Amino acid sequence: MAGKIKTREKILRTALALFNAEGEAQVSTVDIAAVMEISPGNLYYHFRGKEAIIEALFDDFEREIRQVLSAPIQHPLAIEDNWVFVYIVFEEINDFRFFYYGLASILERCPGLRSRMTRLLKLKHETANATLKTLVDEGLVEFSPGEQEALAARLAAHLTFWLQYRDLTTPSNNDRKTINDGVYTTMMQIVPYVTGDRAIYANMLREYFTTQK
Repeated sequence: MAGKIKTREKILRTALALFNAEGEAQVSTVDIAAVMEISPGNLYYHFRGKEAIIEALFDDFEREIRQVLSAPIQHPLAIEDNWVFVYIVFEEINDFRFFYYGLASILERCPGLRSRMTRLLKLKHETANATLKTLVDEGLVEFSPGEQEALAARLAAHLTFWLQYRDLTTPSNNDRKTINDGVYTTMMQIVPYVTGDRAIYANMLREYFTTQK
């Protein structure tokens, strides 16, 4: 039994690395088996097709990203911790980035994942709203009616489509820079609403860039 679990996990790790590096659509189960130096039949024993591998990887991704996104909802973050939180979210997304690069194609071939991805988008929206509420409660930002909800929706979309946008506009193989720029553009979307002590927000940005150098 232990051997089966070990092989199964190795298949998932290998598939994830190949999907992220080459694009999921460019990788077959035969490719995965070849890299692992096992027979396609051995791989098929554990996963009956590439879609089964994708769904298992989504299980891992969903579990990890839900744990991260739920944190600010359950326990409001200190203001200075917001950039750390956003960075962790982008790290999780980057670790499973093939989902985001090939989202439309994957959901078409794995329709069972559509409702689960929709629920994750809803959670991103709720997390953004909770984070913005904390900033409001701290007197750092202020919104007119409807603005907080609209910004939360924009931030949820940004977290979902940043990698695709970046790949189309400024392709880079530097994962850290891609994540850093994603965090920066996230935080800068809040700047127009800062009406409290701007020094707090400026110090938060400064701390982030100092840490990331």
